[in-house]
Amino acid sequence: MNTLTAWWSLFLYLAFASARWRTLWRRGFQRVGDWIALVLLTPMLLATGLRPQPAHLLTFVLYLAIPILLMRFRPKEGWLRSLINILVVLALWLPLEPSLFALPFESLGLSVGSWIHALGLPDVGASLLPGLTLPIEKLTGILLALYLFLIRDPLPHFGFDFRFQLRDVGYAAAGLAFFAVVGIPMGLGMGFLKVNIVWPGWPDFLGMILGGYLLIALAEEILFRGVIQNMLTRRWGHWAYGLMAAAIIFGASHLNNRTPGFPEPNWAYMLMATVAGLAYGWVWWKTGKVTASALTHMSVNLLWAVLFA
Repeated sequence: MNTLTAWWSLFLYLAFASARWRTLWRRGFQRVGDWIALVLLTPMLLATGLRPQPAHLLTFVLYLAIPILLMRFRPKEGWLRSLINILVVLALWLPLEPSLFALPFESLGLSVGSWIHALGLPDVGASLLPGLTLPIEKLTGILLALYLFLIRDPLPHFGFDFRFQLRDVGYAAAGLAFFAVVGIPMGLGMGFLKVNIVWPGWPDFLGMILGGYLLIALAEEILFRGVIQNMLTRRWGHWAYGLMAAAIIFGASHLNNRTPGFPEPNWAYMLMATVAGLAYGWVWWKTGKVTASALTHMSVNLLWAVLFA
């Protein structure tokens, strides 16, 4: 059951790239409204053997309901729409990474940080392959974002599409080259990166590519480029403003990442991630595909893991 749950979750995730699948969802939305979003609970229900703890079930239901309710009351334009967009992004993101949002308060010694941790989704896992466990709570967040911005209120140029053209791969490679030329010397100069080449072996290497692309790079690109940069670009009317702002937000999302010699808040990691975010955001803008910017994202992570392990 656990393995079946993982594959079902992965199918729900990747099937949104299919126009036919999205059409089925839109027809379901037209018939039953937002109740169709309850399908997104199936990975969690299956992972818990259809016997989730009542408190956990309520947490997941509220996680789905709050962004949907916010969008139901969102006007078509104006400052209130922008404010609700921010709240929707926070409602999607905070329960998946409460430690990040608690960090400013914890740094000041405020008890608010412990309350924020309590808002996190319970950890639920499902084994896809030996040694590869899918984080069902994070996949639920990805599925919710795809439902909100591909089905319920589609964002133009989201780009959840695996039909790559040669130019898409070229832009992804150019984004990687930019990070290699700018980010690596900067990281070495700060002492943040230290050359330590470790070859993981072909099975692990291929697993790093597959898992790193689908579960890390693409998941983050959906939020930071498909949703955040997309919204900011449309709000401000200029691609460069959206690119810069989304890159800084992406960089700030790494402040709670620890590395040797750089404690939290990790400003060096934020700087490195901001530079990487500029590369990813540029690739998304040029290709219109989060799947292409995720290629650059995965490649940077892979380069980092192998050369600076």
